[in-house]
Amino acid sequence: MILGGKIDLDVPAEKAWDFLVDINKFSTCLPGIDEVKQIDDKTFDGVISATVGPISGKFTFRSTILESQPPAQMMVRTEGTDSVTKSTVEAVMTVDLHRISESKSQMDYQANVKITGRLVILGDMVLRATATLILQEFTGRLHKGLGEQA
Repeated sequence: MILGGKIDLDVPAEKAWDFLVDINKFSTCLPGIDEVKQIDDKTFDGVISATVGPISGKFTFRSTILESQPPAQMMVRTEGTDSVTKSTVEAVMTVDLHRISESKSQMDYQANVKITGRLVILGDMVLRATATLILQEFTGRLHKGLGEQA
């Protein structure tokens, strides 16, 4: 499943970058995050509570920054397992930050998500709907975290 989109930000790309690479700030934008722990400068472990269709559970995950070109682009791999069905999720996400003006930027993202196990039976439509809701919540929290005016 490929997910992608753009988020307009009312902050410079450098400020957005600094926020995205600070795991303590960034994690406040993730709906359902229970815990996050920095392993090293490129690796993070965490637990997130999530509901996908009729299934609720906790996902343990590890995220690793594969490539980083501050303040323009990063590629992150996230792998996780859900506590209920033992389904696995692997995602490779690319984030590009573009300077629009002195005080504005745009974040483009694309994620290639692979799900194996019982979660797959929920189907693409349910998984995409869940992802859309999570991305909407993430975007609102990102704007707030960056101190943007609503």
